[in-house]
Amino acid sequence: MAKRSLKASQDGIIRAKRAFDLKGWTQEYLAAEVDLQTRQPIWKFFSGRPVERHIFIDICFTLDLDWEDIVDRTAFVAEASTPAIAEGEGVVQAVEDDMAGVRSHLITLAQTQCQLLELPLDLHQPITLAQIYTDAYLHPYQRFGQPLNAPNVPAPLAVQPHSRVLVLGGPGAGKTTLLQHLALEISAGHLRADGQTLLPVFLRLRQLALVPTAELNVQQYLNQRWLASGLSLAQIERLWQQGQLWLLLDGWDELPSPQHGLVTQQIQTLLDTYPGLRVVLSGRSGGPMPQLNGLVTFELAAFTVPQIERFVQQWFVANNPDQGAEVAQTCLEALHRPDNDRLREMALTPILLHLMCLVFYNSGQFPNQRSKLYQQALDLLLGQWDRQRGISRSQPMQQLSTVDLLGILCEVAARSFEQGSVILDEAELLGLIARALARRDPQPTTPEQRWADSRAILQVLIEHYGMLSERELGSYAFAHLSFQEYLTARRWALTALERQGYSDWADLAAHLTDARWREVIVLTFEMVSPAEPLWQALEHQSQRYVANHSELRPWLAWAQTQAERSATAYHPAALRGFYLGLRLNQGLDLALALDARLAIDLPDSLLLDQALTRLLHQGQQWLTAPTRQAGLDLVFAMDLHQRFALAEPFAEALHLLQAQLLDALEDRADLATWCDGLGADWLRSLSHTIATHRHWDAALIDFSPCPSIETYCQIQQLLIDCLRHNRTLPAATVAAFENSLVSLEVQYGCV
Repeated sequence: MAKRSLKASQDGIIRAKRAFDLKGWTQEYLAAEVDLQTRQPIWKFFSGRPVERHIFIDICFTLDLDWEDIVDRTAFVAEASTPAIAEGEGVVQAVEDDMAGVRSHLITLAQTQCQLLELPLDLHQPITLAQIYTDAYLHPYQRFGQPLNAPNVPAPLAVQPHSRVLVLGGPGAGKTTLLQHLALEISAGHLRADGQTLLPVFLRLRQLALVPTAELNVQQYLNQRWLASGLSLAQIERLWQQGQLWLLLDGWDELPSPQHGLVTQQIQTLLDTYPGLRVVLSGRSGGPMPQLNGLVTFELAAFTVPQIERFVQQWFVANNPDQGAEVAQTCLEALHRPDNDRLREMALTPILLHLMCLVFYNSGQFPNQRSKLYQQALDLLLGQWDRQRGISRSQPMQQLSTVDLLGILCEVAARSFEQGSVILDEAELLGLIARALARRDPQPTTPEQRWADSRAILQVLIEHYGMLSERELGSYAFAHLSFQEYLTARRWALTALERQGYSDWADLAAHLTDARWREVIVLTFEMVSPAEPLWQALEHQSQRYVANHSELRPWLAWAQTQAERSATAYHPAALRGFYLGLRLNQGLDLALALDARLAIDLPDSLLLDQALTRLLHQGQQWLTAPTRQAGLDLVFAMDLHQRFALAEPFAEALHLLQAQLLDALEDRADLATWCDGLGADWLRSLSHTIATHRHWDAALIDFSPCPSIETYCQIQQLLIDCLRHNRTLPAATVAAFENSLVSLEVQYGCV
């Protein structure tokens, strides 16, 4: 019987290469380990070509692989001699066999190029695409946002019907990763064109930047790469002629501007010369676009919540197989906390989500000071990501550094934020940039030149860094609100040395009651040093709010009286916050922010006051929408004597009111009439009973909506967040500031 040869399957090649990479060997070293005189069998093995059975098995054994898992069972190649065939048929068969090897070789090249992710920042181990890839979705590109009623389509399905495709996306949106995934899908035969299996050719266009423009030729560049990998000129020419290539050209925006026109012409020539050729290009939204005949343009959709969750789970498992799933769940729980809404906005962009995962991986939590994470993200987008990949982008002004660009962004963000603008008109935006340039470069220049420089910088911020995006014709906005808020806060913090007293911060503190400014104030407070003057300005503004809303003073006095009467060892301001929260029926958020112990062990006196307040809220709501079931729920809620040791007169009074309510509920026909008439008297009796026995002010037992109390609680929560985020204040100062919260006392002068 003739000997038989074996060859590796495509999946087997990937697994073998992964094992080979883990060994850290060269092909020569592996050949020596298998006791071979040359590395040619090793090259054939990794190229998917047949090698002798015993050599195939020895290679697998040396790589700690089971050869039966690696072998291509559908293509055993017999080495026995075959009957003679006609010379013409033999030549054809030889060519076909040769090209089968070439196709296998090309697939192996694509898999080698695309199996590892191109990730920023410091990871101590490579991550493969298979470990972390999250399905991407595309929608038809529209210059000003996503088209109405345009569904997001899985990327392979969107690309498959078209021979010429452009995929756009912002910085870090996942364009390179998508093209790598498409290359692997094509090489595995999962993505076909009209039922035909094609060969993927992946090229990072930034590599062409190293070629002098006069010598640049895309086809020759690919030919030279294939020659260097071992193919012959005849084989390469047959590849082009067969029309089975699918070009995946990544990073149109990474080409130097002078090369755009030339490369466009050369790609168009290739498409015209080889009709079966397909191409997918990627580039940045808002940047230059190739002008190819019949080009269909898509845009990458932002991550959805399921995509974010899948990415996080896969990211942590890839970096920590043993505990990754558990850490991923902890990360997602932290990300979904209400106070991390700005981080969730950043997580829509894959590169920023990767940064957030890396920060959480290293510290076990998101940073308490969010400004540090925002700054890392800006560093990444404003150059670090490009530098790591060796990309050099042209600047509109050679003397303009990344620091200068950051300063200009701060000016634009702060001015527009102060004006209440989310969408900026182009003329207004260019004016802001021009004024920022004038402050940084006092050298005289013509208005025309300054305007031209401003327009060039605007294009850089859109095309290169993705900080701004065009929302409609001639109108722009920051790509992420969180960046606009951070940059606005950064500009305020940089002026701290010019602000000596709390009155110098009055203009920022004036926004204390404006929810839109909340994040800006917190970020400014965590970055500023010294922080005491800003705190005094904020506290002063808080007291002014109390002075201007007289309805607040009785409630603050009541909260203080109840806190003092509770005689517990909890934080006094937390107890005051607890009682103010009862008025709004908002739970313990304000109190817990000051003293977390209240979440674990709430004293009986506070539990009783909480139950009584909820009872009053429940009674008031029932009277506005009376149903028998809601009435029965109210009856059960009045069984407080089973949970608390009530004084006998108090328990008897509640029992009497409970009996009256039960009598009313028995007469279903007249229930609505009772609620409209006697129901109000019953609720007043309940309020009076509670006020008498708990020493409350009966005049304050009114739970109708009170916007001023709600706003005041939000102010106090903001002040607490400021204290939690600043790391420069001494502990004694923080304690003193906390004690002044939820208080009637005016700390800093008269209001």
